[in-house]
Amino acid sequence: MLNNTIKNGILVVYLEGRLDVSVANEVEEGLSELIDSGDHRKVVLNMDGIDYMSSSGFRACISTLRKLNAKEGSLKMCNIKPAVKRIFDVIELTSLFDIYSSEEEAVNSFT
Repeated sequence: MLNNTIKNGILVVYLEGRLDVSVANEVEEGLSELIDSGDHRKVVLNMDGIDYMSSSGFRACISTLRKLNAKEGSLKMCNIKPAVKRIFDVIELTSLFDIYSSEEEAVNSFT
């Protein structure tokens, strides 16, 4: 369901489409399974394919962040499109997440 790869020991997950109420639960569960299956503690969400996020999408991201924090892990995000980034800013979630302009920057921030 979720396209992903491992880069330098870091799980990189590629999200696509609309992250809204119709898919947010599946994405949240998929991320949880990916994290648990490989005991991943360092995760990058590449948001380049996300054109829209609803509150359900933000909930899925926050849930993933909490799961990783509980495992003493870390979540980074990258390639957030301007329209989606504005929503992050408006609802004041920008400070909650580590956001990078490129996947390379996000992956390298772990070292």
